[in-house]
Parts: sequence; C-alpha cells; structure tokens
Amino acid sequence: LLPTMILTVFLSNNEQILTEVPITPETTCRDVVEFCKEPGEGSCHLSEVWRGNERHIPFDHMMYDHLQKWGPRREEVKFFLRHEESPTESNEPALIIGLKHHI
Repeated sequence: LLPTMILTVFLSNNEQILTEVPITPETTCRDVVEFCKEPGEGSCHLSEVWRGNERHIPFDHMMYDHLQKWGPRREEVKFFLRHEESPTESNEPALIIGLKHHI
C-alpha cells in the first residue's frame, strides 16, 4: 500500500469551502486539480500561499514530494484551487520577455 497524506485545498478565497485530497507518491498537481474542480468546469490551477506569497504549482509537479519538502512549515502553507487558467500554462511566450535585441 502506498503511503498517503491528506492535502486540504480551499475552493474559494474566503477559506470556508474546502476539500481534502488523498495524496500518494504518484499524485501530480493535475490529479489534485481534477479531483477538486466541478464536473465540466473549465481551466483551473493550484496555487500555494505562504506568508502572503502566492505561487502557481505546475501540473506535472509531484505533490507528495512537494509537501514533504515543506517539512514542519507545511502547516503554514495553504493551497487554493484557482478557477482560471494557470499563468504559466497559458502564457508560454511570456518567457521571451527577457531577451535583448543586439544591434
């Protein structure tokens, strides 16, 4: 049997609606998003918030390892399902912004 953790995901900003997602070493972020979103709902992504900083989690991220890396600080991190396309999944070309033009 695979080890399991429970990840609490808030489904709205007010933190009143949440779901608990079972996480195993094989669970990806995409699995968590699919578990949490409503049937037929469009693009969603998972974000983590820690000390006021929000970070998008890539769909291919392995969530069990991710939670373990937080260690004892895991209790300080909150995970939110954002009901919109992920900033990086939809804006791949944005990575080009840093290029400089040579004259």
